[in-house]
Amino acid sequence: VLQVPARDLLEGDKVTLRCRGRRNNLTNWVSFHCEEEQLVELRSGTELTLFPLQLHHSGNYSCRGWLKDREWEVSAPVTVTVH
Repeated sequence: VLQVPARDLLEGDKVTLRCRGRRNNLTNWVSFHCEEEQLVELRSGTELTLFPLQLHHSGNYSCRGWLKDREWEVSAPVTVTVH
């Protein structure tokens, strides 16, 4: 599950996207994607911070995580709109 703050996002803001496994399973080896393009891959940590937000950060984001039970899980896309 990709968690994005439920508030208006403005240029210059700082926003943190969080990737979590279903039923709160711990994930490791997480990658974040925007419009199907991989932004970053983290072997430790489950958060991506965007700062300062700019209009080009708008798009459909998703994350992919490797769960402890040895299975990949991909989140549903979440739309991020920067005003």
